[in-house]
Amino acid sequence: MTSRKHHDDSRKNTLIAIGLTCIAYGYFNIGDAALKMLAGKFHFSQIIVTNCLIIIACMVTSGWIREGRKAFVMHNPKGILLRACLSCAVGILNILAIPHIQLTTFYTLVFTSPFWVALLATVFLKEKLDPHRAAVIMAGFATIAFVFHPGSALFNIWAVLILIGAFFYSCSLIVMRRLGPKESRTMIITMGSLVSTIVALPFLPFHFIWPTPYEWGLFVLMGTLGSISVTCIAYAYQNAPSAAVVAPYHYTQMIWGTLLGYYLFNEIPDDRIVLGAALIIAAGLYLLVTEARRKPKIVEVPESAAVS
Repeated sequence: MTSRKHHDDSRKNTLIAIGLTCIAYGYFNIGDAALKMLAGKFHFSQIIVTNCLIIIACMVTSGWIREGRKAFVMHNPKGILLRACLSCAVGILNILAIPHIQLTTFYTLVFTSPFWVALLATVFLKEKLDPHRAAVIMAGFATIAFVFHPGSALFNIWAVLILIGAFFYSCSLIVMRRLGPKESRTMIITMGSLVSTIVALPFLPFHFIWPTPYEWGLFVLMGTLGSISVTCIAYAYQNAPSAAVVAPYHYTQMIWGTLLGYYLFNEIPDDRIVLGAALIIAAGLYLLVTEARRKPKIVEVPESAAVS
């Protein structure tokens, strides 16, 4: 009876974790769509400051409710600061590029992150680069080279900025692994938003535009959904039987991104992008399967373009 109850509870936790993961990535997509709408009009400094202040308010409030003072303790301030600086760079690059690029293209480039992480882990975490991992990494980058090669219509400065952002984001995930599970997620996310605010604030007085009520709504939506999404994914990874159960649902972002791009921005993905996205997702899923067979590691909570 006890064994059956444990099985039912485990199944329930798994379904809840998967559901929260899908909802969270859907929210991330909505936040990215809101960012795309705002980034065409507002300077990056205004977007960063407004968005980050909302995130800080949400994270500080939720952290205090969940953990009290423990939520604001830092064991490795230098590591958290390094991660915050990398997160700031990612946010700026994404904000600059996303108005000029389709959402499907954006996510295709963002999904190179697992390959960067696997490659960086061999250098900084001394993880073994076995033939399976090496083959998947090469396939992932070969796909990007095929789709975005110089001279193609898809190769432009904005795609390069997104790719650089994906690299910096991957570096931040390596830092997260080094920080370990004891570090407060509230402080990690809050410090990322705080550093981004400090960097962007000096530019704000020269570029501030008073938003319309609709645009204020987009700002609030972007920051609030970003905070909720991070919390949902953190809960999902903590309560799922393993990271491999929920990690593949990251790729639902491509579905949501394609639909939002079509309905909100009249974006129709190029055939080469569709093929490239399919190959990137296939390689990423294979990498997840091979990684799941390894010794379990600390799991990072992914982010969206709209979350610092």
